[in-house]
Amino acid sequence: RRTAGATGPRGPGAGRPSQNPPPSQGGAGGRSASPLLQIDITWNLPASWRMVPLLRRVAQHVLAAEGFRTGTLSIAVVSARAMSALHREFTGRPGPTDVLAFDLGSDRRAGRLDAEVILCADVARRQAATRGGTLQAARAELALYLVHGILHVAGYDDHTPREFARMHIREDELLEGLGLGPVFKTASTRSAGCTGRARVPRP
Repeated sequence: RRTAGATGPRGPGAGRPSQNPPPSQGGAGGRSASPLLQIDITWNLPASWRMVPLLRRVAQHVLAAEGFRTGTLSIAVVSARAMSALHREFTGRPGPTDVLAFDLGSDRRAGRLDAEVILCADVARRQAATRGGTLQAARAELALYLVHGILHVAGYDDHTPREFARMHIREDELLEGLGLGPVFKTASTRSAGCTGRARVPRP
């Protein structure tokens, strides 16, 4: 579940701005071919998800829609255990969250991106259980987390009910444009008033 306001398991909010994100390491994935907008993906989980091409397509779609033309986006997909450690390190909160977004100096007005987004596959699996528990649902959920992280870097927030509605409407617009449907709206358990994901800006 998600909420506007607080930071914690599965909800948005600003984390502590005093630390830098960890470097992406190892695993399957790869880089985009564009010399202007680089997308690096680290995937250390089962290949059966077949997520790397989808994550790249989602990132390209959202970045173009939000006006980013140059720079680098690093995407890492991790387990609940790894996310719990990162969540505690960068926000001081226990347990896994769905997405952590690190703005490393992006400038949306200039169309320049420098960011890292970390996604949790285990949280996506748990949330997908509310929609039948299929791998397809989990893949769509993970795509939602990536959209959410990029939108935070683009300047969206969800601390207030109005911001919450605006941001999640935009998420579903972008996901529908990719043929994935309104993923956020589909799950009836999502509502304001719960806790969850974190954005961690550059110090």
